[in-house]
Amino acid sequence: MGQSVWDMARGHVGADATLLETPLLSEEARARGALLFAFGDYGGLDTDAMRTVAVPWKLAAAALVMDQAPEDVSQASLRRILANYGFLYPAEIVNWPEGAGAPPKPEAVLGIALGMGRRSLPPIELQIGNIGCAACHAAPTYGADGRPAPDRVWLGAPNPSLDLEAYTQGLYAALQGGVAEPERLMATVRRLYPDLSEREAATLRSFVLPRVRERMAAIAATGQGVLPFSNGLPGATNGVAALKLQHGLLADDPDAMTRETGFTSIPHLADRAWRSALLWDGAYAPPGQDRFRVMQEADLTDAHRDQLAAITAYFTVPSMGVSGAQARRHVPDVETAWAYLQTVRPQPFPGRIDPTRAVAGREVFQRICVACHGTYAETAQGPRLVRFPNWAGLVGTDRTRADAITETLVARVNASPMGGSISTAATGLYAAPPLTGLWQSAPYLHNGSVPSLAALLGLEERPARFRLGGHAMDLERVGIAYPDGYQPYAQSVWVDTRKPGLNRQGHEAPFADLSREDRLALLEYLKRL
Repeated sequence: MGQSVWDMARGHVGADATLLETPLLSEEARARGALLFAFGDYGGLDTDAMRTVAVPWKLAAAALVMDQAPEDVSQASLRRILANYGFLYPAEIVNWPEGAGAPPKPEAVLGIALGMGRRSLPPIELQIGNIGCAACHAAPTYGADGRPAPDRVWLGAPNPSLDLEAYTQGLYAALQGGVAEPERLMATVRRLYPDLSEREAATLRSFVLPRVRERMAAIAATGQGVLPFSNGLPGATNGVAALKLQHGLLADDPDAMTRETGFTSIPHLADRAWRSALLWDGAYAPPGQDRFRVMQEADLTDAHRDQLAAITAYFTVPSMGVSGAQARRHVPDVETAWAYLQTVRPQPFPGRIDPTRAVAGREVFQRICVACHGTYAETAQGPRLVRFPNWAGLVGTDRTRADAITETLVARVNASPMGGSISTAATGLYAAPPLTGLWQSAPYLHNGSVPSLAALLGLEERPARFRLGGHAMDLERVGIAYPDGYQPYAQSVWVDTRKPGLNRQGHEAPFADLSREDRLALLEYLKRL
């Protein structure tokens, strides 16, 4: 009763993602898991999450349009704005489960979950939006010419163009401008959403706008900007800094912006069930188990998958701003999503592969790669992982992310409501990932500092600066490309690998003694994974 009274007094509102109500033709966990993965909210649609990550959607959308496209207030303009940040609006999800029926069309863009929250006392109606799994983990498919098809997406592949830093800064600037002109902002909301109810209009005007104005003033007063850290660059996140923020560890910290640069490239999710610990440093492991242990096919049990799902549920704390208790309540949903994730395969490599070189490259891979990245057996469907060592160590790459998790943060996570499902440690190492879907994962290394496999293998110099975002793929070099006449589908930026957290050095030793022909052969084989 006490909590209910408190919720009423503060006007707490929660919602469920509208698209989760979509009927499916199949009742298999895999089909339901795909729906949850692509469109689920995991408890992130409430006014508590709006303190950090979630937003009052119609107000935020109108502010973006008012700021960036005032001459064309329309849903088409909103989609163009969001697409410029790297969000996707697919006409087709290519690897949607067979037999599940057609997936729903995103209400805004793929990766932003929307839900309508309502309560009678006080009278509130509010559509809430929050980032979901597919924002980071869905990518365009690519054709034989390396050109992307952003309207045909592949779930589970890393989104190479999602620029959370630009989105965060753009939304902040738009809301700052919007609260300075509240009447114009509300008029834009009505034009953008002509079916806006009077109750939601009143909620936005009387309940939301004053709180947004207060929040904007408080952010401005800190002098730190919208966040005390940067999210990095397209296709990357800064999850450890976001977790520290949720645990109150960055408050009044003037050095956070320069120190918290542990950027990590979004990984491909194919074969992630082979991991014995999660995150780039293996910081999260199931309690009572060896953090880094060899995995065989027999170890891929439902129990192991559910252990990883419980850990994954905690990812919603930094990414969606939910509480540890809320994350725990949604573990069953994440378990269902994992039923789909365990079936995810990469898009087959769309370019040409030299078969002779690929055979030779497999021999090179077996000599120098399997000890860290696992054993792949040849099957009728191509190479398949059959043994994974879960090796962790240091290979000369940028240490910023390995050092980012502190003992203070470890203690906070282990003491959280999810502590019984996660054994957290500051390993100071990097966990070698499976290489399944490697060709879809440019740029490379844990911090996304190398734009192609050719550069990683030493077939060409690793550039100090390169362009990233909305790019095509060079399928020969396996990396980022901007062909003559190509128009990026999202805003591109220049990555400067001389900046903190983005050092491009490391992982050279395995290739040091290889001939150029061996490196070319290895490149051909890696295209097949």
